Amino acid sequence: MTQQEIIDRLENITWLMAEVENTYVKNELEEITEALRTEFNYSDTYEQEVKEVLNYDETMFNLNNIKIR
Repeated sequence: MTQQEIIDRLENITWLMAEVENTYVKNELEEITEALRTEFNYSDTYEQEVKEVLNYDETMFNLNNIKIR
């Protein structure tokens, strides 16, 4: 399941809980959804920073072009 699918499913369940007026569960799901969004954004940002520090694309290109004789 992708990050977006997780968020979408949580939002659908949150909507359902609002419709049946289960405020406690709705509020909990909203909090969980927001925490996941924050974590996903942090994770994506961290991955990008690592790629930049390691110069990932150039490093992978160089590794792929190593010739062993």
